[in-house]
Amino acid sequence: MNIKMNNYSKIFLFLIATVVFSFVSACEMFDSQQITAVSSQEFYENYRHLLDDGEALIIDGRTEKMYSGGHLKNAINIDADDPCLIPLLQQHLDEPLIIVYCTTVRRTNKIVNALRGMYEGEIIYISDGLRGWQHNGFPLQ
Repeated sequence: MNIKMNNYSKIFLFLIATVVFSFVSACEMFDSQQITAVSSQEFYENYRHLLDDGEALIIDGRTEKMYSGGHLKNAINIDADDPCLIPLLQQHLDEPLIIVYCTTVRRTNKIVNALRGMYEGEIIYISDGLRGWQHNGFPLQ
């Protein structure tokens, strides 16, 4: 079978191949990002050293009032419902690891989803949030 292609067909196939390759590359880029959900118990048992060693940015996604009532050691407060959430997060994109939590998981998901589109480092989030943390009797600042 002998198929003859004119220049337009060749250009069309080239463009299709380029779009497919770009899409696959973009999917691989987002799939390669490591986002890990851990319970407060698992975090305390395996990752609590990150609260002390300065190797991670810890984000408390609750309101300022909630944050001032107690938070994880060395956590900074970035309210997930702040209309300036994206610019606030963009100030921290050079961190190799970001830990995110809130009371439960609603605000946490908002921050993780915002980071997913712009941050290339590793994200760990506490799936049962501060409610689980306090239920387990773990310390707050």
